[in-house]
Amino acid sequence: MLARITLAFLLIVSAGLCQAQEPVSSSQANFEAAEDLSAANLLPAELLQGEHYVVDDRVRNDGYINYYTIRSDYGEFEAASTAMLRMRIHEVGALAELDELSHTEVFVKSMANAGVDQIVSVQKLVMHPVEAVKGLPSGIGRMFKRYSRQSKEAVATGKEYVASQKDADLTLTEEEQADYAAQAVSLTENYFGVTSAERNWAEKLRIDPYSSNEILRKAVKNVARVDSLGKIAMAVGGVSIPYIGYVNKVNEAVWGEDPYALRDSNHAALLATGADDALIDEYLKSPWMSPTQQTLLTAAISSLENVDGRDGILRQALNPKEEVEVGYFVRAVTLLAWYHRNREPFTSISTELAIPGGITENGKTVMLFPSDHVHWTEEMAAAAAEYHSVGRSRSEHVRELWILGTTSVRARQELLALGYDLHTDFAEMVKPVAEKSEPGE
Repeated sequence: MLARITLAFLLIVSAGLCQAQEPVSSSQANFEAAEDLSAANLLPAELLQGEHYVVDDRVRNDGYINYYTIRSDYGEFEAASTAMLRMRIHEVGALAELDELSHTEVFVKSMANAGVDQIVSVQKLVMHPVEAVKGLPSGIGRMFKRYSRQSKEAVATGKEYVASQKDADLTLTEEEQADYAAQAVSLTENYFGVTSAERNWAEKLRIDPYSSNEILRKAVKNVARVDSLGKIAMAVGGVSIPYIGYVNKVNEAVWGEDPYALRDSNHAALLATGADDALIDEYLKSPWMSPTQQTLLTAAISSLENVDGRDGILRQALNPKEEVEVGYFVRAVTLLAWYHRNREPFTSISTELAIPGGITENGKTVMLFPSDHVHWTEEMAAAAAEYHSVGRSRSEHVRELWILGTTSVRARQELLALGYDLHTDFAEMVKPVAEKSEPGE
C-alpha cells in the first residue's frame, strides 16, 4: 500500500530547532527574545480571511514556530505552526459544508428515515465543545531536552531501548503523570473508535479522520450516524487532506482501512525496511501519534531506500509526546525524505539527536528544520551548537542547514558565522504539484 510513494508533499512542514547544553553565540549575554509577529506580513491574503473565518493579526512566536488564532463561525481555534493553520482553515471549510448540509431537505429526510428526531448541530457543538487533550507542557524545547537525556543511556537493542522508556518522566509531577497516562488511554480509544462511516465522510470532505479538531470530529460523527441509518443521497467535495498533501496511496490508506488494518500495513512496511520488531511494536502502540501521522511517517521512512540507519528514526519517534512535538517530528522526517528523493540521496541517517540528519556519499551532513521563523534565542544558539557537532569526525565536513521559513537578521548572521551552508524560506521548492494517477489506480 505504501510502496512507490512520491514524497514532494511538504508544504505542511513547520517547527523549530532545539535545545542543547551550551550556547555558542559570540556574544552570549546578548541573545534575541522571540517577538510577536503580524499575520498580515506573514500570510497570503487568501489565508488571512475567508467566508467563515478570520486570522488574528497578532501571531505569537516562541523562537521556533508561529502560533495563530483563528476566529470562525464554528468556534475559535489555535494553530501551532503555519502548517496547522492551513489544516485548520481547511477544516473550517468542512464544518461549513456540514452545517449547510444539515439544513437541506435531503438531510432532514434522511434523519426521518433513520428515525432520528434531532441531531446536535454544528452551532451547538461550538457552544459545548469537547475538552481538548492537554498533552505535555513546554512543547518542542522539552522534547529535545528529553531526547538528549535518554539518548545517552547505553541501549544496544530495540527491546532494551523500549524498556528504558518505561520509566516515569522525572520532569513531571505525580499529578501530571497520572493525567498524562489517562490522556494516553483516551487518545487510543478515540483513534480506534473511528467508524468506517466516519472515514467515508472524511474522504468526502477531504479531511483527516483522526484530526485533533474535536468540533469537526463530533460533527462528522453525527452526520455519519444519520447516513449509516438513513442514507444521505448527497456528496460533498474538497481537495485533499492538507496535512498529508496529495499522496494518493497514503490518502487511500487512511480513508479506506480501519485503524487495525492500517497498523498492520505500517508494521509490514517497517519490517521491510529492516527495523527492529520491538521498536516497531512500541512505535505503533504510541497514542501520541495518530494513525494518519504514523502512516505518513512510515511512508517517509520507507522512501529512504538503501539508506543506513533509517531504522533509528523509530527510536526518535518514541520521544515526541504531544501534538506540537509530534507534528514537528513527522514533518521534519518527511522533509528529510523530500531532500533524499528530490535533491541528493543520502547514504546514511544520523539519529543521535532528537531530529534526524542525512549524510550524503561525499560526507556532507544535511539538517532540515521546518521552522516558521527563527530568532537567535539562547535556546537557538544551544541548538546550533549541538547540531554543529553532528558528523564532526568526518574530514572536510560540510554542514547544510535548511530552515523552511525565515530567520531574523541576527540568527542568519550567527548561523553563517558558525560555518553553516544556510538555506531558508524554501517552501516553494517543496510545494506539491498535481500527481498523475498511474494505470489501474
